[in-house]
Amino acid sequence: MSIGKNIAKYRKAAGMTQEELGTSLGVTNQAVSKWESEVSMPDILLLPQIASVLGISLEDIYGIAREPAKHTVSADDFPAFCHKQLIELFYYNTKMRFTHIGSTDKEQLDYQIRKLMEGCRIGCISNTQGAVVITEDFAFADLAYKSESHAELTRMTQESEYVLMYLSDRNVRKILYFQYISAIRSSKEHNAEFTPEEIMHGCNLTETEANAALRCLRELRLNEVYTDHKTKTKKYVFQYANAVYALAICKLAGLLSEDPVWAVVRDTSMISDYAF
Repeated sequence: MSIGKNIAKYRKAAGMTQEELGTSLGVTNQAVSKWESEVSMPDILLLPQIASVLGISLEDIYGIAREPAKHTVSADDFPAFCHKQLIELFYYNTKMRFTHIGSTDKEQLDYQIRKLMEGCRIGCISNTQGAVVITEDFAFADLAYKSESHAELTRMTQESEYVLMYLSDRNVRKILYFQYISAIRSSKEHNAEFTPEEIMHGCNLTETEANAALRCLRELRLNEVYTDHKTKTKKYVFQYANAVYALAICKLAGLLSEDPVWAVVRDTSMISDYAF
């Protein structure tokens, strides 16, 4: 594809008219029209400015294919890296810009990240299938949204019903919180262990209350239990892997209960998908 055709392609993608592009560059809309129809070519010294205004690279203008960037990320950095990439992908695939913020991509993106930190949310619902929700610290993609498979939610298994019922119990959540906070503060890589007495004291629960909640946590596979043969003491082991799902359920319940509930219905063109 020629330089003129590439300018036209990226101008339209940026939602700009020929006149708007010309004004930004200090040329007439007729000049832009001639570039795009390949009647004439822009001055080579003007190409970097064109790229800057359109938010693209010189390689994009020349139509030079680039190898996708490759990243090596440690396991500890991977969750934050994925969250950041999802925000940036959403930003660069939409065309919403805020006129009271600077015109550079960095200024616009930084502003929208700050809005996320203030409690705003972004996301989209496809017209065909799928949805994405992004908050300051939590994001999810549901590829089955708007598909008939979700109708099965009305016929939940008994096990699924138990999950929701157990997590609605305040004492279950008390112990989950206590074990989770204690485990991450201990900075240990292996699963944390607790005695019944530690749990009762840490959560201010009676023995009866603690035992009932701990049975639920075992059913949820958030705790495993064993008896230390040396001390003859029962130990409850907090399972990090399954806790990820339980915490996600609690976070989603929190999002659903907030006012206003997040809702953006979008078509598949991904133009201006913001819920600010």
